[in-house]
Amino acid sequence: MSEFAAELRARVDEVDAELRVMRQAFDHHAVEVLGGRLENLLRIADRHGVDVRYAGGGPAGGTG
Repeated sequence: MSEFAAELRARVDEVDAELRVMRQAFDHHAVEVLGGRLENLLRIADRHGVDVRYAGGGPAGGTG
């Protein structure tokens, strides 16, 4: 695994975890911001062929 892919997966994991916390806290603004950040990371991953769907053991990208 390249360093780029590893870093991208780590960032997706980090944002995904923070997003879950903010959803539980009902922080709608943070959820919106983090959802956008996660979408951008997923676009970058897709553009470079990096599979991050299960980067941290759970599905990433659930921004709804």
